[in-house]
Amino acid sequence: MINSIVLQTLRNGEYIQFITDALNVVSKNNPKKLNVSTQYDALLAAKDDIEKLFKISQGSLITEEIENLDKRRDDAINGINLHVQSLTYSPDPAINKYAKTLSAHLALFGPRIAIENYQTESTILRNIVNDWKNKPDLQAAVTALNLGNWLTELETANNDFNAAYAKRNEELATAPTEKLRELRNKANELYYKLRTRINSNFDINDGAEPWASTVNLLNQNISTYTLLQSRRTTGKGEEPTES
Repeated sequence: MINSIVLQTLRNGEYIQFITDALNVVSKNNPKKLNVSTQYDALLAAKDDIEKLFKISQGSLITEEIENLDKRRDDAINGINLHVQSLTYSPDPAINKYAKTLSAHLALFGPRIAIENYQTESTILRNIVNDWKNKPDLQAAVTALNLGNWLTELETANNDFNAAYAKRNEELATAPTEKLRELRNKANELYYKLRTRINSNFDINDGAEPWASTVNLLNQNISTYTLLQSRRTTGKGEEPTES
């Protein structure tokens, strides 16, 4: 039979890993053959909900997306700046004049736009886009220098960044500890239902496969976490590495 474990004392990261390990054991031994497909699917869905909320509470959700979008808009403004600066050396008087007009406008926002903090850069880029699209002299310069595609890319990248940044902040604000506790309590019940179902089939089938190996692997996993809990309580020795 599957051994007992006190789930409530596991820290959130440990808890998620414990449930993940248990699900992996069941998956490896085929939930359908074990006659636990319904219980397995329910616990998997609950674990995914907990993991998502845990990531939000750690402030890690969509951070990579935000970083990628920030680089995209940095590349756009840096590319525009370099291109405009190069055209200020053009021997064509008209091109030279238009390039210097845009260069002077960019200079109003400082030489290091791409390394400003997120909020400041967002504001600067929005102002540049608005000015270049609406002020006649700047609009004419953008057209003359064929910078329309660059300007579109800058606006799109900045808008996409701002949307992703706002989404992260919204999700961080709606990730209370109470909600995580509620989801864990629900997952606990689903885990116990899965455990009971496996134990029942193990008993009915006199410990035959695939229940025998499943129970054995689950107990090995449980022993890792009960040892972790024990050592934490007594303060003796190092905690074992989570499997």
